[in-house]
Amino acid sequence: MNAFEHIAARFFEAQGYWTRIGLKIILTKEEKRAIENPSMPRPEVDVVAFKPGPNELLIVECKSYLDSYGVCVENFIGERAVHKDRLKLFTRGKLRHVVTEKIITQLRDEHLLLPKNPKIRYGLVAGKIKTGHEAKLRDIFTDNGWLLVTPGELAQGLRKFADQGYEDEIVTMVVKILERNAVNGY
Repeated sequence: MNAFEHIAARFFEAQGYWTRIGLKIILTKEEKRAIENPSMPRPEVDVVAFKPGPNELLIVECKSYLDSYGVCVENFIGERAVHKDRLKLFTRGKLRHVVTEKIITQLRDEHLLLPKNPKIRYGLVAGKIKTGHEAKLRDIFTDNGWLLVTPGELAQGLRKFADQGYEDEIVTMVVKILERNAVNGY
């Protein structure tokens, strides 16, 4: 399990979603051929989050990029999008469609989804966005109906854990330490 995926999952849990981290998608040979990759290993979705009230299913990619330039516009636009295979949920429509259908089937088989078709949203949680690219990325995501969680939004959402009761869980503990010590000037 990727630590950043766990942080992203806690962000959505703070908003009332249940989450699954690293959901492996079981594709048939026919489905692999349909997405033009017959030898691909089982794809994995970083975070799947579901909120029963609005019947909303989030399918989320997580990219920390903490020690790099960050997520950039070029990851999403153009025929030769940079690192498009790292963000294939957004850059490959056939794959997105097949994987989405399989996620719904798998979660229904586990009795984790309501019988009514959920509202699907695709999202990206970014630990770092390239300087000057946030507004353009926001436009791309808004135009496609996708969810973009920026580093600032992620930090703000996680701060909710600082005021909650004791919980022996890594993300919660780290947030409590950072937030409580920020007040003391540490």
